[in-house]
Amino acid sequence: MEYWEAVDEVLDKAAAIKLPGHRIDVVTMARREFARRGYCDHKFIEPIEEILRSSLEEWSTEKKRTIWQSTETGMQSDVPFELIAIDSIDMELEGELMYHLIDALSPHEPRDDRYDDDEY
Repeated sequence: MEYWEAVDEVLDKAAAIKLPGHRIDVVTMARREFARRGYCDHKFIEPIEEILRSSLEEWSTEKKRTIWQSTETGMQSDVPFELIAIDSIDMELEGELMYHLIDALSPHEPRDDRYDDDEY
């Protein structure tokens, strides 16, 4: 599994989460916040972080290795994967994948008009 597939998997799982009082899932809400403001309230990011952590617990060591090696940081690492403690790789992957998750949620254009309606 490449890192972008891991990001997609986490976002797919998180898209099923709706916070109390909101009709829209946390992934859509996060995208809207980033599109409108350029940042996002942590209440929408926290459930995505929780999904990422639970995914890291579920993924096999081999899957983590493949994900890690597909990241820029993993490719540039001089330390072989086998020498990285498994607890350490979870922390490394969490940070690396959160970076890519935020990037996936953020618009790459200055303004994204798809999120102009106010359906909070």
